[in-house]
Amino acid sequence: MVDATMLTEAFEGNRERYLQEWQELLCFPSVSADPARADDCRACAEWLVRHLAYMDFATCLLETESHPVVFGELIKDRSLPTVLLYGHYDVQPVDPLDLWDHAPFSPVLREGRIYARGAQDNKGQHFYALKAIEALRAADALPVNVKVLLEGDEETGSVGIEGALETWADRLAADILLVTDVGQVRAGVPTIVMGLRGIIHVTAELHGAVRDLHSGVHGGVAPNPAAALARLVSTLHADDGRIAVEHFTDGVATPDEEAVDLALHGGFDARAYEKETGVAPVGGRRDAPVPVRAGFEPTVEVNGLLSGYGGPGAKTIIPSFARVKLSARLVPGQDPARSLQALVTHLQHHAPAGLALRITEKGVGGTALELDHRSPLVNRAREVLRELDSGEPVLHWEGASIPIVTALAAVAGAEPLLIGFGHEEDCIHAPNESFSIEQFRQGFTFVALMLQALGE
Repeated sequence: MVDATMLTEAFEGNRERYLQEWQELLCFPSVSADPARADDCRACAEWLVRHLAYMDFATCLLETESHPVVFGELIKDRSLPTVLLYGHYDVQPVDPLDLWDHAPFSPVLREGRIYARGAQDNKGQHFYALKAIEALRAADALPVNVKVLLEGDEETGSVGIEGALETWADRLAADILLVTDVGQVRAGVPTIVMGLRGIIHVTAELHGAVRDLHSGVHGGVAPNPAAALARLVSTLHADDGRIAVEHFTDGVATPDEEAVDLALHGGFDARAYEKETGVAPVGGRRDAPVPVRAGFEPTVEVNGLLSGYGGPGAKTIIPSFARVKLSARLVPGQDPARSLQALVTHLQHHAPAGLALRITEKGVGGTALELDHRSPLVNRAREVLRELDSGEPVLHWEGASIPIVTALAAVAGAEPLLIGFGHEEDCIHAPNESFSIEQFRQGFTFVALMLQALGE
């Protein structure tokens, strides 16, 4: 049995090696969304397989229709509890590249933080868990069986793993599904994530003339796809911020009153949010508190708009087309396929005359996940977090999505536990992503203590 002090000593004793290995992992440009990076994704997966083998895991690559999945297992005794650690080795694209202070796949250590794409999401957060397992093994203090599943498509909706899960049911069987791909409500506040929203996405285009037209000659005559798309997008929400897509919210379950009350007392700080993000928390339904909007209500958001000319000076045209990328977050009770069809139908119904609407991409990323705040596992995790940190842990209903977790938990027969140490300042999905060594150490310590607690 090891305690927090012993784990700190173990971390410091291996600090330079941990950092070196972590940075080596970060050098792989494993961008799952970019077909040109397929070989880099596979190379990253192969590196992880070798690393798990070095840690005495029985390992293999599980092939999918997309990028391979890294699987490893360390079975001590079949009668012991089994923990399945989930993470992903793929990362977000790095655009816009010119906003990075350094090359995104050449890790830089500066002022106690490592800067690189994937530093936090999710290479840093699953790697501290691997190092915690290694440290317990070295101390002969690992009291559970451990399985590891690291996928290569999380950032693109888990398209590879989704179709293969059922065939891996026996291999994935576990008691607890540990997910560290989450963060804290605020830096330094120990947080247990109690829910995740589901996700769908749509790309729509409006096409007009066969080419860009002179805005003087054709202005007032030819329909303008850019202006029309702006009006189309505006139909998605009512003036009070509510979603105005018919049938999109069908089936939405009424949130548990006790869960909502716990979320409302989770310590959301509007001033801190504005300081961290640069904007006030005024999006969504105007008459709902922020924790309710973020954790218990669905959203439809514009992810990107493209049309016409955006360079310096003037270019007086009527663009020939306009494109919008939309994503929607879903809550318990929503059927992702039905909500997706409702969104597409809305766009088709409101499409302007004289222009052609084309749905060029659409997809379902996963259903919403809701955990039981009364679970003994949650109470055990709160005890471990109290041991790790002097602050009282909060329960947080997260607005983000991890597409495969709901299905993975069902196939594995495992109860999910979602605890991570990400902060807003880590800038995941943005330029200059980073993760501090202190956050890495905290995650390392938590995972080690939690695995010990699960074996008691």
